[in-house]
Amino acid sequence: MAVIARLAPTVPVTTRHSCSLYPWQVGSSLPQDGPVIGLDLLAGRTVFHYDPWVLYAQRLLTSPNMVVLGQLGKGKSSLVKTHLHRQALAGRQVFVLDPKGEYTPLARLHSLPLLGLGRGSPDRLNPLEPLPDETEQALARRRTDTLTALAATGLGRDPAPEERAALASIAARLHPHALLGDVVRALLEPVQAVATDLHTTPAALAAQVRPVALELRRLLHGDLAGMLDAPTTCRLDPDGPGLVLDLSAVFGSPALPAVMVAAGAWLSRALAPAAATATATAGGSSGRRRVLLVDEAWVLLHLPATTAWLQALSKLARAHGVQLVTVLHRASDLAGQADTGTATQARARGLLADAETRVLYTQTAGERPLLRDLLDLTDVELDLVTQLPPHRALWQVGQHRAVVEHLLSPREAAQLIDTDQHMTARPEHPVRTAGPSDRPGRIDSVGATP
Repeated sequence: MAVIARLAPTVPVTTRHSCSLYPWQVGSSLPQDGPVIGLDLLAGRTVFHYDPWVLYAQRLLTSPNMVVLGQLGKGKSSLVKTHLHRQALAGRQVFVLDPKGEYTPLARLHSLPLLGLGRGSPDRLNPLEPLPDETEQALARRRTDTLTALAATGLGRDPAPEERAALASIAARLHPHALLGDVVRALLEPVQAVATDLHTTPAALAAQVRPVALELRRLLHGDLAGMLDAPTTCRLDPDGPGLVLDLSAVFGSPALPAVMVAAGAWLSRALAPAAATATATAGGSSGRRRVLLVDEAWVLLHLPATTAWLQALSKLARAHGVQLVTVLHRASDLAGQADTGTATQARARGLLADAETRVLYTQTAGERPLLRDLLDLTDVELDLVTQLPPHRALWQVGQHRAVVEHLLSPREAAQLIDTDQHMTARPEHPVRTAGPSDRPGRIDSVGATP
């Protein structure tokens, strides 16, 4: 038998075919196309590529949107930053709602315009600006939704029916370059036409909508003074690389949800297809693909109006072939920010339903019931996501499952990732950079094309 063993021919195989030798131990991989993310540990440590538009074209996804869940320090920020960076290298436009001021290095690296909102900043933003070629009816609806969400952040509740009806009537009568101050004045002193729309008198209407008027006024003269009270100082370039909206000046303050709604409403103007370019479909258009990041999205999930606005943004992104990337800390962000069974909770879960890519970094054992309920995880997957080391995540991409170790190029590690540089000499959990031992292909090049 020993002689036979020595004479048996050796057949070399690559990791692409080795799964045929161990069919129950090595899984299949996604198409080897698009930017590199890292190594697929369930597919023999093969290179893991991810591009939502490629996967959509191959009918592996029906929605480009992504939700990323992960506790602090487990690697979700590293993944999101490099995902945006690599998509930018592939020629995609990148737009970021940045509540903590962490994406300035990305803006610098890709020459993205940087708009910073906060006290003392010269930048201003008008969330009521019209879109090019937007009809009056569409503009009025969008302004109504934005005003309703802004009012809700101050009131701590959804506006009452009469309050919302007044906002809708006023929004329909605003001039094209109206500011939030115009809305406040129209609420404090309603004109007869608005009162007639609601079958009441101007005095009675003013009393009914006074809480909304005062909350919007407080935003302009208190929490958000100097931010939303003038025409926008930055123009969106439809042919540019994108934009980063730095909201760190209000991070941790009660004003943050309102600023995110206002900034997101303005930024969503970039999602509308330019006039006479192409017909928008769920898979995108013939124009440039775009990625829109909403970081720290949990701050928007505790009120009906802001949750509804975020879900509407999710559906708008999908309709125009834009990938909306929503970043949260835990599964309970999608279920625990509102009472069980409420419309707010249903909308929050709808965000997950609209995202066919879910990336799960380490979750606590207490999240297991929600993870099972929201993401339909098996017992093995539940055990896995509660024990993953930093910078490894369970990826759900349509029907595909992968455990991916995120890898960085040395340039990314140095220029994009070290958000602890002001506190420590090195990151608390350094991400492993790619090296020769990681190369089924050229993993040391993690840009748009492997």
